[in-house]
Amino acid sequence: MGYNPRMPWYRIAGQEIFFSCPASNLYLYKIADGNDVLTAPPPVSSSLALTCQTVGWVGGEQREVETWSASPGVLLKVAGGSDFYIAPRGRGILRVDGGESDCPSSRTAQSDLLDREILVGPALVLALAQRGTWCLHASAASFNGRLTAFLGESGQGKSTLAEYLDTDGGPEWRRIADDILPVTFDSSVVQVWPHFPQLKLSQMSQPGPGLPDHLPLDRICVLSRAELDQGPSLQLLSAREAMQAVVSHTAGTRLFDPSLLAGHLAFCAGVARQVPVYKLAYPHRRDALPAVRKLLEAHRESVTFQT
Repeated sequence: MGYNPRMPWYRIAGQEIFFSCPASNLYLYKIADGNDVLTAPPPVSSSLALTCQTVGWVGGEQREVETWSASPGVLLKVAGGSDFYIAPRGRGILRVDGGESDCPSSRTAQSDLLDREILVGPALVLALAQRGTWCLHASAASFNGRLTAFLGESGQGKSTLAEYLDTDGGPEWRRIADDILPVTFDSSVVQVWPHFPQLKLSQMSQPGPGLPDHLPLDRICVLSRAELDQGPSLQLLSAREAMQAVVSHTAGTRLFDPSLLAGHLAFCAGVARQVPVYKLAYPHRRDALPAVRKLLEAHRESVTFQT
């Protein structure tokens, strides 16, 4: 395994985590005065056991993705990229010698870019899940300190909506996340952790810097397309529908082992109990967004959860 005994530490989504090599797209999250001294991690076991085999969108295309039990940690393999070892309890992520593109003589700018996407994509999502921080496929924006997460499949407009609210919604609005939103549930408190690298945004456009370490989640809106001649609407989902929405919009679930799946289901149930979840339907046109903003701002009445 390739590693440096003095590894850079970062604080991401409220968690301190080390990486085996500096990551240029994470410099905003580096702990300047952190503890860079680390004893050598345990090597990957020679006896590996395949725990998951799936296909996911990484590096601009669908790729085969595998996770292997590599006691005491987990080995992540993405086709075309290096292998990454995730230390126990998600404490660190290390690039492993012998990955498809880990030979220095064969490394290219393209393979480095893919490795960075693996690092801050499935590897980081998996490491945070081991710490009880679950990453939603969501954008988010706050209005006068009240935070709304927007869930939706790719192409449903969640990034466009958050960007519009941030730039055209007025000073009361602020974008919190573009595509990935780390969330925790502890007892009865649901918190969002905005200090997380948003891959689709430039370093200068990252929303995390300047935000608090964590923020309460006020509501969730699942985006839906309405007919072009219809106005925007909010419909409160039942508890079952709300839980299904959170389950289906969590990143990395196909990589979870049974223990993580159990923790994830408990998280989704807790969020569905504590946070109102709505279906937000509107025509997906730019000129419809002002009406969506007004609806979100006006929606203040208390709600009773449906069963």
